[in-house]
Amino acid sequence: MADSHLHPALTRHRHTVPTISDDFYNYMKLIKKTEPEIMSKLLPILRTIPDSGIQLVNTKTTNYATWIKKQIRRDERKLEEQYAVLQYDEDHETVWAVIAAKLFSVVKHRPKSIFTNYSAQYILDFAPRPGKTQRKHQRTCCKPLTVADGLRYGLKNNLPREQDWKYAGCRDIRKPRGVSLVRMGGEVIESDDLKIASVALQKTPVAARLHIFEPDVDLVGNEIYRGPKYFESKYEGQRDVMIYATKIVKEELVAVVNFPFKRLKELHVSLDVMLVQTPREDETREPDKELEKPTYLLTDLCFLLQP
Repeated sequence: MADSHLHPALTRHRHTVPTISDDFYNYMKLIKKTEPEIMSKLLPILRTIPDSGIQLVNTKTTNYATWIKKQIRRDERKLEEQYAVLQYDEDHETVWAVIAAKLFSVVKHRPKSIFTNYSAQYILDFAPRPGKTQRKHQRTCCKPLTVADGLRYGLKNNLPREQDWKYAGCRDIRKPRGVSLVRMGGEVIESDDLKIASVALQKTPVAARLHIFEPDVDLVGNEIYRGPKYFESKYEGQRDVMIYATKIVKEELVAVVNFPFKRLKELHVSLDVMLVQTPREDETREPDKELEKPTYLLTDLCFLLQP
């Protein structure tokens, strides 16, 4: 996992642990952690059966352990280019609905036929919020929903074509009006098993949630995103993305994702890197709950199984 380039204004602050059994344990002792605290971090890493040494990335606020764990055999996937095109509002949280609509559009597409996009805006406008968050006069982008929520809404209520209910992004709530709805079909599959998602990628894109570290994601460019690597790296939570291809780069399996965030269109994400937040002696804040246990960079995989 060598860095092919580093931004000159940033410094790499990393200590490589060649053997987890001794060196990682000694590192934890060095920062005065008790035996239970050491084992609570060590055992989950060991259970993943790492395929590499463990790297400790020291940042301004916390530490991360990263390592390689190959999930599946090295298969390359490539879908039609039109399946990868997303229309979205760069300034608002609308991507969950946009990806859901695209998955419906792909599942309904038949070979040698014209590709028809179905309306993401209809999902944004009318998919109900969770019960406790129902409020009047909210805008369409203020819904804490997921791609799976958007898919379930479409299956239950059907959708119009994009041309009949055009994308407008975040806007004031609209009242339903007469529009022709097309029956949606399929089964919503949610899994963190890349083997299942890899099979699905032969026919359909796969939605996922990506762990975001800045400035890493800003600086990666056309290189492979592997999570935190700078002293300045900071965790910013997760974002919805859509996987539409996988490729092999020097034996590393990489997902090509549509990444509608900060005006970036495409991102190459390692499917082999795992990470976990590790304790530090001077740490005062609570750990990020998404990173308390070993995780891959792409999680919460979701796709629509063809009927």
